[in-house]
Amino acid sequence: MLNVTFTRRQALATGVGAALGATLITAPPAAANTVLFDSAWDHLTFRRLTPNRFELRQSSLSVIADGSSSILYRILPDEMRAATRASWSWHVESSVPPSDLSQIGNDDRNLGMFFVSMSAAAAARVGPDTSIRRLMTNRSAQVLMYTWGGNLPTGSVVPSPHAPDRLRNLIARPAQTGRFSESVDLAQDFPRVFGASLDRLVAVAVSSNSENTPARVVAQVSDLRVT
Repeated sequence: MLNVTFTRRQALATGVGAALGATLITAPPAAANTVLFDSAWDHLTFRRLTPNRFELRQSSLSVIADGSSSILYRILPDEMRAATRASWSWHVESSVPPSDLSQIGNDDRNLGMFFVSMSAAAAARVGPDTSIRRLMTNRSAQVLMYTWGGNLPTGSVVPSPHAPDRLRNLIARPAQTGRFSESVDLAQDFPRVFGASLDRLVAVAVSSNSENTPARVVAQVSDLRVT
């Protein structure tokens, strides 16, 4: 499924950033431990699927998924990789219906917040240009996705049908509209979801899926921090 990757530099050099739906708006610097929505993010698209539209505004990210699916991701700098907690705010104005996240073709969701853990040795080989595709196929990687969507109660764990051993949903919010602030303990949730400890936090990502319903998601993520 993970097929086409455009890096940030490729997008800027070839002008495909707008075609992929990613727009960058500059703003003043943010506080330490804040993961800015800036030019360090890359856009991963999938074969035969329309990509989402993302608008980066430094402290916030606007997301529109209109019968579409794609992932925006960022490799974390070394100084953030020892983080064990994360926090963010998110807002869904238009929602997909409940879905079965365990089934390919029925796994639409409003938003997914990805946190990628790898062993120290594997993390040492991850650099700014490493693709999310490479991370998600690395046997050392565990990808925990706090998910706004699905058809199960909050706190349920749903292995992704695309990579059940490495990518798992932890249901944070049901498939509905609303506005919430989240604070999560990654060091506690990784063992509960994977049966293994959080190692080094190497990347974060944001996804939205509405290609199966199809439905229109209008959402925003803001104030993402890791500590």
